[in-house]
Amino acid sequence: MNVLKMMKTGMLAAVVALAGCASQNAYRSAFSEKTAIVGNSHTVEAPADRTLKIVKQALVKQNFNVERADAASGLVKATRSLQDPNDKEVSYDVNVSADIAEGATPDQSVITLAASEKTVLHTSHHTWWHLLWIFPLFPTGTEYTTVVTKEGDITDASFYKDFFGKIEQAVTIAKAAEKAAAEAKAAAEAKAAAEKAAAEKAAAEKAAAEKAAAEAKAAAEAKAAAEAKAAADAKAAAEAKAAAEKAALAAKVAEIAKAASDETAPAVAPASATAAVANP
Repeated sequence: MNVLKMMKTGMLAAVVALAGCASQNAYRSAFSEKTAIVGNSHTVEAPADRTLKIVKQALVKQNFNVERADAASGLVKATRSLQDPNDKEVSYDVNVSADIAEGATPDQSVITLAASEKTVLHTSHHTWWHLLWIFPLFPTGTEYTTVVTKEGDITDASFYKDFFGKIEQAVTIAKAAEKAAAEAKAAAEAKAAAEKAAAEKAAAEKAAAEKAAAEAKAAAEAKAAAEAKAAADAKAAAEAKAAAEKAALAAKVAEIAKAASDETAPAVAPASATAAVANP
């Protein structure tokens, strides 16, 4: 069995070498329209920077190993190894390069995808200790051999269609998330503005109520002061009036007393004079 595998590996290597010799002039058609890949370019409704992130995420989700993602050049390179479901010794290495450039408008971007595939044969065989260099007696180790049996561009249109379908799906999800985030932000800002307006209104109403209360208090205090002053003035006026009336009454009494005194004084004087004449 091991000998057959070694022969198989050798034959495949020889086939690959012969194919390389036969196609050594294939570069002549590298830029020919006949060899151009159909359907490997697609325009999406998203800016280039966002599209680059979406492309990178889409590749990672499909288990690609992203080796390069350069935002400055808009280039993403990734690889993935797929096991043949029917042959454990065969695997397929897929290499992709995606170029993301700005489209007709800043909100558009153009994705151009280049992809290639290698078919790899993995074989192993035991090394044996030989008696007299002829008869194998027991194994001494295992040797592994890897041979690329086929290599070339991926030209299947469905490959590119599936890839761009994933990108469009991701762009749609990103736009929906962006819209939801914008709506949530707008709602939060509107709520904050409403709360601010309500707080300002409440503060204004409180300030107005405090001002009205202060003015009412000042008015009440001014009224009380005016009433107190009026009462004091009235009391002072009443006291002054009472004092004036009392003084007037006293003056009147004094005047009456004086008048009475003046009326009685002349009748007494002649009697005194007569006594003086009688008794010199």
